[in-house]
Amino acid sequence: IFLKAVVLLILVLAVGNLAHEENINKINKKQRGRTTNNCPTQPGIQENTKFPETMKVHIPLAQAESMNRMPHDVKNRSLSPWDYSVKEDPNRFPHTISEASCRYTVCLDSTGKNLNYAMNSVPIQQEILVLKRKHIGCKQSYWLEKQMITVGCTCAFPTSNAYQ
Repeated sequence: IFLKAVVLLILVLAVGNLAHEENINKINKKQRGRTTNNCPTQPGIQENTKFPETMKVHIPLAQAESMNRMPHDVKNRSLSPWDYSVKEDPNRFPHTISEASCRYTVCLDSTGKNLNYAMNSVPIQQEILVLKRKHIGCKQSYWLEKQMITVGCTCAFPTSNAYQ
């Protein structure tokens, strides 16, 4: 009789466990596809509020063909012409960045031959994201960083504190 009672108890617990798992699966199916504040954790994985230590990010880069279609002579035809210099950093991606610098502090006149001292030549800046790398012993650490670069120059009226 004792053995039959133990077998019956095990059978009842097993059936109860199956019923509980079916209810959990039904709840999970209902919650799938929607976000809740009290999401159940996956079995075997503890809830973690920290950011992941690693992640894979895909950032498509501009194609070389599209860069070649850009009119490079604009830097020479502008009333505020500029030149490019290449900045290199082996611990940055991209490793090389072309940066503009204005040729003059003032603009050219409409003929493009004489300087127009009534207008200032000012840099046009753009903030970009770069991937930085740091060596710590045998390990490398990576992070995204904002970097301000000059992409060209334009003419602007001078600012003066005398009139303000």
